[in-house]
Amino acid sequence: MKSIVAGLATEHAENGIGPVVLMLHGWGDSLHSFDALVQKLPGFRIVRLDMPGFGNTELPKDTWTVEQYAKFVAEFCKKTGVQPEYVIGHSFGGRVIIKAVSQRFLEPKKIVFIASAGVADRQNVHNMAFTAGAKIGKALLKPFPKSLYLRLRKELYRVTGGDYISAGALQETFLAVIKEDLSSDAAHIDRPALLVWGEDDIVTPVEEGKKIHRLIKGSELKVLSGAGHFVHQQKADEVAKLIQEFFI
Repeated sequence: MKSIVAGLATEHAENGIGPVVLMLHGWGDSLHSFDALVQKLPGFRIVRLDMPGFGNTELPKDTWTVEQYAKFVAEFCKKTGVQPEYVIGHSFGGRVIIKAVSQRFLEPKKIVFIASAGVADRQNVHNMAFTAGAKIGKALLKPFPKSLYLRLRKELYRVTGGDYISAGALQETFLAVIKEDLSSDAAHIDRPALLVWGEDDIVTPVEEGKKIHRLIKGSELKVLSGAGHFVHQQKADEVAKLIQEFFI
């Protein structure tokens, strides 16, 4: 179904009856990221949406920050009459939840972070190399003929960061998002949080999960073997069980 939220046609879906669970997907993904998990969580009204620029929701009209995504989610809840008791965020979705909860845009009873992004050192080698490639590389390649420029730019971004070139019209938003370290926001979260990670995650490594665990007092961290960044799909049964036990 679609609703107009903050001027954007927004795709969303609902399943089940019971306490409301809001699920937010990762970067480049859609609400269908949680399809397998939804089927394993009976007894809840599960609400999912395609965030702006992803799935079947319209693109933001300008460059957005994490806070703008967080405000959008809060506006979505207001517009649709959804009052989530629980929120679940995967990767970028977790990043949005950190901002939304710390700023009191959302006030759930409990939070589940699945391979959440947002607390990596913004000066780490990957981000430094990537940001340099994205900004300096574009300037260096500019003198080339357009056709050659486009091919060289694509190769540059393939080497420095595939998510950037695949972001398309969201490239500047992607840069704004990855530059923000949400550690201080995470430290202000004052409600129960469950962190679920795949042991083999190379996108948001377990060390980032451990950092969030240290920042959010009283949080629980569960690391599942044989899974990577999409642990909620690779280990849907185990993740669903952890969530059910945490929500009780």
